[in-house]
Order: sequence, then structure tokens, then C-alpha cells
Amino acid sequence: MNIFAHIERLNDFQFRKVRYFSIHIEGNEVNEFFDFLNRMEDFSEVSDDLSNLLVWIEEIGENYGAIKDRFFRNESITADVQALPPSKKQMQAYEILVKDLRLYCMVLNEHVVFLFNGGLKTTENAKDCPNVGPYIKQANQIVIKLDELLKNNDITWTKDHTDILFDKDIEIEL
Repeated sequence: MNIFAHIERLNDFQFRKVRYFSIHIEGNEVNEFFDFLNRMEDFSEVSDDLSNLLVWIEEIGENYGAIKDRFFRNESITADVQALPPSKKQMQAYEILVKDLRLYCMVLNEHVVFLFNGGLKTTENAKDCPNVGPYIKQANQIVIKLDELLKNNDITWTKDHTDILFDKDIEIEL
């Protein structure tokens, strides 16, 4: 059975330095990022972490830009997948702490980031976690497909490389 998805611009997450996007899998009510938010909002024990993760998204987007080695964790298996929040050292330096919540993403450059899905990490190694492991694998699959779209010019850059252009009806086969 073929599963298809579409790219969605996250209109409420367009900041001075970063534009955020997500993937909407056909048949799902919302895109992957909003699915993550909706699921995490149901867990009162992560409400502070979720709020702080959203602060990170806004801080990176408004003030710093998506600097991979500064603000993102490497979660690559077969593709260039990153995760938020940043490392513990960065969180402490900026005093914006998030415990075990993970959100998987693709950083195209300092100005364009795709936000996927994630969850509450319950094991030492996120890839082994029953909660977030499947989302790491899914993010790796999606990133491979997005890389193909970029190589084939189905996703293109604006002249200043601060945004991307794409046909909103383009189908991504997962």
C-alpha cells in the first residue's frame, strides 16, 4: 500500500531567521508537527517541556537561525535527521530546559527547517525507545524523499536561500 504526503508551510511558525515546514501524510487529520503537539498536550507531565520546546523553536527562528551543530541533536540513521531540544549544555547556557521530549526535524540550511514528529524519550538511546524510535525511522525516510525532491528541483530555493518554493500538490511517496 502506497503512502503519500504533502509539504505544508507552518504559517504560524514563520520567523525573522527561520521558516518552518512539516509533512502532512494523506489520511491523517493534521501534519506531523501538529500531531506531535496534539499528542504531547494530552500529557500534563510534559507541559513545561513542551512549552520550552516551543520557546526553542521561536528563539532559533527569530533570533539565531538554525545552526545545526549549536541547536540540534544528530539523529541520523540513513539520512541527515536532527532533533530538538539542543544538547544539555546548550539548554543550560540559555536556561531553557527540556527533559526527555524529542522532536525530529530536517535542517535544510540556517533559514529552512522541517519539523516532523516525536515524543517522550524513555530510554538512554532514543533509537531504542519504543516511544520515539519509530519517529526517528520515519524522519529518516522522509528526509531521503525530501533530498530527492531537492536534487530533482521539485523543491527549489529562493534567490537568497532563505525560503523554499514547491508545488503544494506535489506528492511524496513514503
